[in-house]
Amino acid sequence: MTAAHSSEAVAASFGRAEEMARQNLPHLYRVARLFPDRARFEAFCALYASMRWVDDEVDEGRMTAANLDRWEAAITATFAGDGGTAAYGPALADTLARFEFPPEPWHNLLAAMRYDLEADGFPSYGEFIAYAEGATVAPAAIFATLLLQRPHGDGYRPALPYAQIRDAVRPAAIACYESHILRDAREDLEAGRNYFPHDELKAYHLSPTQGPDATWRAYLRAYAMRVRGGWQPALASLQQIEGPMTPRSRLMLHVLVEFYEFSLRKIMKLDYDVWSERHWPEPAEVAALTQAVAARYEPDADLSELAVRVIEDV
Repeated sequence: MTAAHSSEAVAASFGRAEEMARQNLPHLYRVARLFPDRARFEAFCALYASMRWVDDEVDEGRMTAANLDRWEAAITATFAGDGGTAAYGPALADTLARFEFPPEPWHNLLAAMRYDLEADGFPSYGEFIAYAEGATVAPAAIFATLLLQRPHGDGYRPALPYAQIRDAVRPAAIACYESHILRDAREDLEAGRNYFPHDELKAYHLSPTQGPDATWRAYLRAYAMRVRGGWQPALASLQQIEGPMTPRSRLMLHVLVEFYEFSLRKIMKLDYDVWSERHWPEPAEVAALTQAVAARYEPDADLSELAVRVIEDV
């Protein structure tokens, strides 16, 4: 179906936002394609594009503090209805006019992006957790809020308050992020990126600039065990917001989250070998996982396009 847009410019912006969202076909985009209505899928694309754009600019070294200030001003203007000149801007303004979201997640993402520009890694785990509030909790809370949005008058309103949704998804968002960091350790270290807390590395006689080798294994084991210990509480926390969800929304939430939990279990099974590609989930494994999740929530759901060897999942 095609959602009604206020102008050709807004419609074109939604198209560009979807192009940005599907770049490299990330796991989150594949899951978002399961939205049963076009309106929420398009909203996802606009919301995700606004966050992915700034994250990519920072990661690729193209962002400056001044440009980040301009992005903040543009997001503030978007909440007032001014889509500005960004490719996703008109679509985001249209989405925020129809769907109820607070500015908080963008402010928290901004704080994380400023940290990326100003700091060199994380001196402690506490500083990593503070960073994660913007880097992973913010986008996770937006996605969960979208899962809970329901038609209300001329727009949409979430079935639960945003703060309740954010607090419920926080443990799972951090567990997913840490599983992602562990899984991508080789790629990140070889690119000069290190997301592991420096004080923890020091305790294992490792350096933040040290490349991938066998001396990491003891620390990776300890890191994985900590993350693994948080998974059951994280899944229990999600139950606080699952009551008002439709079966499809619960399916989407768990397909998204349990992919990372499976990735962690596979790494542990392979004795923490994240240096080869053996730890990447294979299509048959992803198919089995998604089918198991579907059996719990929506047995007839077609999840075939999720059964790929997921590499890109920002």
